[in-house]
Amino acid sequence: MSTSDSIRDFITGEILHGTLKDPLHDQDSLIESGIIDSMGVMTLLAFLEDKFSIQIPGDELLPENFESISTITTLVDRHLVR
Repeated sequence: MSTSDSIRDFITGEILHGTLKDPLHDQDSLIESGIIDSMGVMTLLAFLEDKFSIQIPGDELLPENFESISTITTLVDRHLVR
């Protein structure tokens, strides 16, 4: 499963609890549309750090890094050890 698919599955299953009617696309605005809020970001952050075995520093906890599945995937990819 790709990074973006894992993030999408987590958001739709754990944050939205399967209540989303339309598919969630990589470029959909998560914060602006209200899909995730500050508590959702913290929940997502814990998932990302655990799932991908990464640490995201505080200076990268910016709304623009959590705006879409695409931006979150980019954030994760920057911290993955390859």
